[in-house]
Amino acid sequence: MKAMILAAGFGMRLRPLTQIIPKPLIDINGKPVIVYTLEALKQAGVKDVVINLHHLGQMIKQTLGNGSKFGMNIQYSPEIEIQGTGGALLHARRFLNEPFYLINGDILFDLDLRILPSILKEKGAHAVMVLYKAGVGQSSFANIYINKQGYVCSLFTPLPDTVPYIFTGIQFLKPEAISYIPTNIKQPSTTIHMYPGMLNDGKIIAGYIHNGLWIDIGTPQNLEIAKRLFKK
Repeated sequence: MKAMILAAGFGMRLRPLTQIIPKPLIDINGKPVIVYTLEALKQAGVKDVVINLHHLGQMIKQTLGNGSKFGMNIQYSPEIEIQGTGGALLHARRFLNEPFYLINGDILFDLDLRILPSILKEKGAHAVMVLYKAGVGQSSFANIYINKQGYVCSLFTPLPDTVPYIFTGIQFLKPEAISYIPTNIKQPSTTIHMYPGMLNDGKIIAGYIHNGLWIDIGTPQNLEIAKRLFKK
């Protein structure tokens, strides 16, 4: 089982903190954010992880090493220029040759990731997007629209008989999904380019609603909330 963690971003909203430490290494009660994700992936049976790097990427590499201390094999996909979420996948596609987890490097969650491969199979899907119900104080946008059957019908555009949810940055994909990322666009996006392309081509995207804990640490307010919610 394989996974990719997206860890190349600048963390602009958390400056000046992220001028000296990359966002995935921010400490949450004695543990870097990205380590929580590695532990969740290990519990799901993931052995091989690739992490894309750009902003202060060498610090991430020095902290995590080759993954042996986590019982995993970690490889790195350095980006001279930041590639965007879709570009990161294109850059690392040789590694992603089987169904894989794709997870943002700046989130915390208590989801058991083992459920996602079974959903992919049961739904006959090419991808599973983990979603979260919008609530008071959420800084993210609820713009992923799913129907009553649990299928993603639209991104960003409301459709009849659908309900909007927040995308958590957690997903499970067949490698064929990468072929829907345009190669002629600078910094292509998974949500803006890949997923709409899949929907236009009739590919099934399943939505899974997570009702437990989830937060992105991208703002000072969310960072403080995360420190209260997640314990070592």
